[in-house]
Formats: sequence, C-alpha cells, structure tokens
Amino acid sequence: MTLLVLAGVLSMLAQVVILRELVSALFGVELLYVLALGTWLVGTAAGSWAAARAAARPRVLAAGFLALGVFVPAGLVLVRAAGRILGAMPGAYLPFPAQVLLIGAATLPAAAACGALFPPLAAAGGRRSRSVGRAYAIESAGAAAGGALVTAAMWLGVPTFAVAMVAAALAFAAAAIAVMRRPAAAAALAAIAAAGAVALPRAGPWDARLARWTHPALVDAADTPYARVVVTSAHGQVAVFENGALAFESEGTSAEAFADIAAAQHASPRRALVVGGGAEGVAAALAADQRLAVDDVETDARAYRLVRAHVPGPLGRSGPVAAAHRVIFAEPRVHLARGGAYDLILIAAGEPASGAASRFYTREFFRTCAGSLAPGGVLALRLAASENVWPWPLARRTASIVNALRREFPHVDVLPGATLYLFASAAPLASDPGTLSRRLADRGVQPRQMTPPYVRYLYDNDRRSQVRRLLASLHLVAPNRDAAPACYQYAAALWLARFCPALAAASPPGGRPIRWAVAAGAAVVLGGVVWARRRPRGRLVLLLAGAGFAGMVLETVLLLQYQVANGTVYQAVGWLLTCFMGGLAAGSWAVPRPRGGKPGEALPWTPRAPATALLASAVVAGLSTRVPAMAGLAWTSLMLAGTGAAVGACFAAAAAHWPGERLGGASSLYAADVAGGAAGAVLVTLFLVPAVGIDGAALVTGLLAAALLLL
Repeated sequence: MTLLVLAGVLSMLAQVVILRELVSALFGVELLYVLALGTWLVGTAAGSWAAARAAARPRVLAAGFLALGVFVPAGLVLVRAAGRILGAMPGAYLPFPAQVLLIGAATLPAAAACGALFPPLAAAGGRRSRSVGRAYAIESAGAAAGGALVTAAMWLGVPTFAVAMVAAALAFAAAAIAVMRRPAAAAALAAIAAAGAVALPRAGPWDARLARWTHPALVDAADTPYARVVVTSAHGQVAVFENGALAFESEGTSAEAFADIAAAQHASPRRALVVGGGAEGVAAALAADQRLAVDDVETDARAYRLVRAHVPGPLGRSGPVAAAHRVIFAEPRVHLARGGAYDLILIAAGEPASGAASRFYTREFFRTCAGSLAPGGVLALRLAASENVWPWPLARRTASIVNALRREFPHVDVLPGATLYLFASAAPLASDPGTLSRRLADRGVQPRQMTPPYVRYLYDNDRRSQVRRLLASLHLVAPNRDAAPACYQYAAALWLARFCPALAAASPPGGRPIRWAVAAGAAVVLGGVVWARRRPRGRLVLLLAGAGFAGMVLETVLLLQYQVANGTVYQAVGWLLTCFMGGLAAGSWAVPRPRGGKPGEALPWTPRAPATALLASAVVAGLSTRVPAMAGLAWTSLMLAGTGAAVGACFAAAAAHWPGERLGGASSLYAADVAGGAAGAVLVTLFLVPAVGIDGAALVTGLLAAALLLL
C-alpha cells in the first residue's frame, strides 16, 4: 500500500515539474502545453501497456522507481539546456520540429516510468486480497496528496527545481522500500535519498546556474502560481520574461504610449482603473498626471513585487507618481463587482492567447466594465496587430473582440498599427487629432511617442479606414464570450502560422469542416461500440477509454467555468484537482469486489451504474454553465469530486469484470483510461471549447456517456 501511495504522489510531482518547465521554455503557448499534457498521458499509457509482462518482483519495482528518480531531474535539465544546445537566442522560438522533439524527450521517459509502476503494484496487491479497483483507489489518493503538496509548494514560493529534487529523493526512498529484504541495496538507496534531502536547502545556487543557461544575464527569477518570471539586466537595460517570452523591457515606450492615448480619450478624467500591466508601468505612466487617481489591479503579487524591485518607478519617464496611485492585489472581476465609477478603464493584461487571458476580452467582461464606467467613461485596450497585411487568423481574432465590444458599447473606435488600440464608450468618442493633442498637453506630461504629429498620423492615415472596413466586413464573426472563447482558436492558428506561413495565407475554415468533424467523431464512437459489444475485453477497454475521455473533458469544463466566474482558477487549482483525484479514489474504492472471488461473479454493481453517473455528471455540468450561482468553489468542488467518483467507479467495475489474469487487466485498463484522458485533453482545448463552447463540450460528453451505456 505504501508503494502505491508513493507511486501516486510521484506521478503528480513528476507531471507538474516537467510540464511547468516546458511551459516556461516554450513561452506558455497553450497549444504546446496541451500537446505536452497529451504526450505525458500517452507515455503513461504506453508504460502501463508495456508493463503487462512485468512481474511484481522487488527488483522490478525498484528499477521503476529508480528510473523515475533519474528521469524527473534529467527532464528538467534537458528542457533548460535545449536552447543552449540548439543555439537559440533568449526569447526566440525554437524551430517547431525541435519543440515537438523536446516535448517528447522530456515527457515520455518519466511518463512511461509512472505508467509502468501501476500494473505490477496492482498485481502485487492481489496476493493481499486487494482488487485492481482498490489499488487504483489507493494510487489516486496518493496523486491527490501529491497535488495538494505541489500546490502548497507553489504558493510558498518553492522553486520547481526544489520540487524536482524532492521527487527524486522520494523515488529513491520508494526504491529502498521495494528492496527492504535486501539490506545492502536498501541502505544504499536510503543514503541517496537522505543526501538529496540534506542538499535540498542548498538547491538555490544550482537552480540559478541552470536558469542562466536560458538567460545568461539573469538577475532574479521566481516561480509564481501563474508563471515563471525572469528579470535580466545588461548595459543598464532591464528585460522581463514571462514563461520564457519577453514581456517588456525598461527602455520601451509601449506602456507610456498606451497610457497617453487612452487618457486623451476623455476630456477630464479624474479616476482610472488599470487591469494588469502594473509591472510594465502602464498605471505609473497614467498616474504621472497629478490630477488623476489610479487604481492598479494586479493578480500576481509575487511577480509584481519581483519586477518592481528591479524596475522602480515609471519606465523611461521621470517625474513623481501621484499619491493616489494604488496597487490592489485582487481579481479584476471581483474588484469591479464591488462598485465604483471610473472615467477610464485600461485593459493591459496581455494578449488573449490562452483561456486564462481571454477572460479579459469577452463580452461578459466588457459588460462588467461598462457597468463600472461613469457617464462618458471610456474603456481602452490594446492588441498586437499588423501594419499592413492582416492574415485571416489575426483579422478574425480581432473581429471577435471588436464584435464583443460592439454588443455592449454603442461607440467603438479603432487605431491601427503594430499595436492596435481599441476604445469603447457609451458616449461619442473624440476623433479630431487637434482635440486629442490639446488633452495630452493639458495632462502636463512630456510624451515620447504620442506627440501631436504622431497622433495626427494615427487618425489621418489610410490604414485606419481600411482596418475599419475590414472589421465591418467581419460582423458575422462570433463575439468572444466566456462560454465560447472564439479568439482562443484564432490565437492558436496565429501561433502555428509562425512556423507554417501557408496557414495564415490560406482561406479561413468555415462551419462545414466542424460539422464533418463532429459527424466523423460520432461515427467513430458508434463504430467502436458495435465492434466492442462482441468482444468482452474490447468492451471494457473501450468503456475505460470513453470514461477517461469524458472525465478529462468534464474536468476541463468545470475548471474553465470556475475560471470564468471567479477570474482565475490558479488560486484554487490544487484544491479542485485534489477533489477530482479524491473522487477517483472514493469511486473506485466504493465498488465491491466479486463475492465469489472470481471476476464477474455476483457483482452488485455493473459498469452500467457508473456510466449512468458519468452521464448525470455531464448533464449537470452542462446545465451549470448557464447558472452563474453554480460556478462557486463549493459547487465546483462537489462536481469535480462526483465526476472523479464516476470515472473511478467505471475503472473498478471494469476491473472486476475483466476475464483474465490480474496483471494483464491492470495494464490494459489503466492504459485505456489514460489514453482516453490524453485524447480528451487535446480535443477539448483545441477543438471542442473553441468550436462549440464550454456548454457544447459538456453536451458532447453527455452524448458520449450515453453511447457508453450501449456497451
């Protein structure tokens, strides 16, 4: 039992370490994160399948734990050294094939080691009259404990490198436990684990040395619950990287330019709110106007303090900051819901390139902002754009945000360029360059970029009318919404176009490919059901693959729903994932073993009962997406626990019905469960949510659960 718990804990620690390093090395691109998660799950399934012939001997278990103890820190070192080995510049993308190769090399060995441990451990439990379902419950409970442990470590500021060292020490300790009957081997492994524990407090310098492989001019770095933030300095210039991508540098003018042109949209602003961008200096640049009270709402307190410690004051512009400049660490939606009338609201929270960032560019968020604006107030935001050529992903991503703005504001204005500025208000917006230049002069600041000639150029050049016509022609593009983040799909296509320019030059896909994809998916599911009904083992394998797929989709739907309603999921992600893993453990433990001692004999539960529970979870999750009151922490926790329990019960019931020897059943069913989860992780993020929305993804999962009942 101890080794099963340790296997669960180590699987969670290893997954978090490797995926977190890949997110940082690959610029936090959600497409690559999903690919890495899917690769991890595929590696786990492959390891479980390969372990079907592995005997539950002490030396076999010790070898598995030893491999895991080596692969986790080795994967971390490989990810950090990849750029140096390939000669990549800090902040520059690796070639796409190299990125895919790096993901595979970092994830597959450790994932396969995790997957290979479960079948022999489950088979060993058979000698103690423990069913495969009970073994799955114990391993899931260990994973829940590992999730809680790593989340606590993240909130305490423990670096990922230290978590990797803890995982290695635990793996060596588990190997020592596996060979306890061999005193010499056990003593050696225990000594290695103890040495790792002693060296842990001194891991900081080693962590910094590895970080300098990626950022040679490193000054400071921190792993926050949101991202890895790195500060570098060379020749007096400070650069800040977030998840490996350049966020801003101290000699740029982007923060100042955004603050100046936004402030000029209002005749006499007195109170302003800035969402994000505080570390970059947007709020500080706005507060250079001594008459303006500025509230700066930040979500990542640790990152803000780290950056401001090395980049004090407004970036690039001297002068005092208004005493009324307040920094508030809170979720923007929660802060806006508390009331208040602002003359200006600036959204400087970064590009909507992920599900987390997209929530600041949805119709529902714009509606919240509109309710917090004073009469004549202005909402301002900025997006990366193009000076001349607009490929279809860029045009449609921008149109989805503009259309969301137009649903909530009668007046929307666009200023094109490499940075696109968008302004929205209930009152008409000023468009005369002379008026705007006078307002800038009245602020009493000396703009470096938004000078009167440049403002006149922005409003009078031909590109402005061209971009306005382009966006008007795309009025049928679906607005970006909380439940259907349309711009996320286009952001993924934009990123892929960096490596495949033909994708951006091609015609945009229409609705017909989506309908064909849904029809093809339904045909595959029904064909699999027909094929499996005549094969007892195939029926159970397909059941577990479908349950793993449905469980992953519902988990993602519930986490996204919580994120949308509460601003961010990161603050409670440890607890929420622990609820899901705890549900897995409880559901698989609750299924009784065969009374007659043989698989399938006198079972009070059949796989139909947990499949019905999975269908009920999908229906309730779909309904809850339309009821805001059902997106709170308590309800989301309950739903995740219930979904996990249904998946765990499916596994235990299928294991109890497996017609064959125990090791092969544990290997095949565990591999099918994890492989289904891998497919669900990739499809829900890249296809289901962007194409049919959060509620549509829950509906599709309900249809799949109904198909599982036919088995």
